[in-house]
Amino acid sequence: MKKLNNIFKFFIYLLPFALLFSYYPVIPFGSDGLMNFELSVPLIWLLVFDIFGICLLFYRDGFRRVFGEIFRNYRWLLFPAFLTLSCAWSPNMVRGILTVGILWLIYLAGFLFYSFRNLLDKKFWQRFRKAFFGAGIFICIVLVLQCVLDLSGVSREYTLMCAGCTYKSFGFPHPNGFAIEPQFMGNLLLAPMLIASKEILTVACPAGTLRAALAESSCPAKHVTAKISLLVFALATGLFLTFSRGAIYAGVVGLVFLTTFEVVRTKKWNKVLKIWGVVVLAFLFTLNLQGVMAEVSKTDDAYVSGVAKVLNHLSLGIIDIRGEKVKEDETEEKMLEIVGAGERVRLDESSKGAEEAVELDAILEEEGKEEAYFDGYVVESTDVRVGMTSAAVRTWQKDYRTILIGTGLGGAGVAMYENGETEWSKEIVQNQYASLLLETGVVGISLLAFSFVLLVREVLRRKQAGLILVLMMAYGVSLFFFSGLPNVLHMYLFLALLMQEDKCEFSTDLP
Repeated sequence: MKKLNNIFKFFIYLLPFALLFSYYPVIPFGSDGLMNFELSVPLIWLLVFDIFGICLLFYRDGFRRVFGEIFRNYRWLLFPAFLTLSCAWSPNMVRGILTVGILWLIYLAGFLFYSFRNLLDKKFWQRFRKAFFGAGIFICIVLVLQCVLDLSGVSREYTLMCAGCTYKSFGFPHPNGFAIEPQFMGNLLLAPMLIASKEILTVACPAGTLRAALAESSCPAKHVTAKISLLVFALATGLFLTFSRGAIYAGVVGLVFLTTFEVVRTKKWNKVLKIWGVVVLAFLFTLNLQGVMAEVSKTDDAYVSGVAKVLNHLSLGIIDIRGEKVKEDETEEKMLEIVGAGERVRLDESSKGAEEAVELDAILEEEGKEEAYFDGYVVESTDVRVGMTSAAVRTWQKDYRTILIGTGLGGAGVAMYENGETEWSKEIVQNQYASLLLETGVVGISLLAFSFVLLVREVLRRKQAGLILVLMMAYGVSLFFFSGLPNVLHMYLFLALLMQEDKCEFSTDLP
């Protein structure tokens, strides 16, 4: 039994690294016109872990005891049960069944974490945190390497950069790691960065904490704090390199809540200011790095224009120091438009402006340079998300049945297409809340809210309540920017696992 328990814990040690490969390497199984069938490393980990874990649990406790425990906690299952039922009226039943299948696997993993929580002792948490932060540092190195390879002209086939992630978009690359898009990669870095930031506030070195792991070699306390600060700096730099507004905004919200909790609780500012100082320093470092990458890339951008684009895009166009040449022309002669992954469409080739654009292209080609697709804030990226959310809400309001029980899980894309809101049945609502509202209606959203209340009540009983609530807030904000369960398994698995870290004592006082 001891060997089986060790295998169970080994699976959890692998979790941080498995989650990094949230999309690549991808195993495709084709498509049916409504969705793509693909398998990823995290999904494989989840399936194997659940199969092994449930067999181990039945072997240890027996069927009667396990099912008895499940029935005693039936309230947690009302939401996934309704989602399962909603597949019956979904216009995309296959997608609904696969989605709810993944959801049940996540619930089962959380149940297994809870059932074997006695195995997760202080020694386990100490080892897990080494793996957890080690995975974070590893992916930060990968992000930097992707930038270097992209600037060197290495094909996306080898760098695994998404079509809109290369230097051709803004003049500098914004890497996506092994995720399908930078926003998912940035989201993966939220938990390591926020947990490491929380460790800066820790005074003592209780077993199981990162501070304890770093202090094993009897490092002085100030050296341990410096190492943790360096870790936060590296993770924050990786987050800013992704250039994902959704992930960055969520990280800022998480830090605001984390530091606010500390100030309210302790009335002290020194450690809080240190956290913000490290994060701001990481932002300034990344900002300069992006400027340098714009300077050395094959586009006509320079250091200043690269920095200006970053500030303009992250501020939603509010901060604009780009200079007159990139200001929007007030005349009606719009000569070039960027479409999709960067194709240029000339709207008026007979006009004077088009002739000037052709001349500019010739000059850039002669100099071995090319023009970046975007010169700053991409309004379309915001408009598309807002537009899809509005389309989902309009489709949800089309009749009383949809308002009450939704279109059925997995049916958002087809429903919006049939309602005349989109031109593609595979379209995804880039807002998880709006997507759930459309697919599950008032009943589904109400059950989700009920599950959230149960979760918060359970979290408040934990010694790690503050940290878990901060992560919930950060992840909750990020869900306004995307939807897609298979790409964000870490959000649910990390929270479920941290809920079991109840035996580790954490200091509640600042020095």
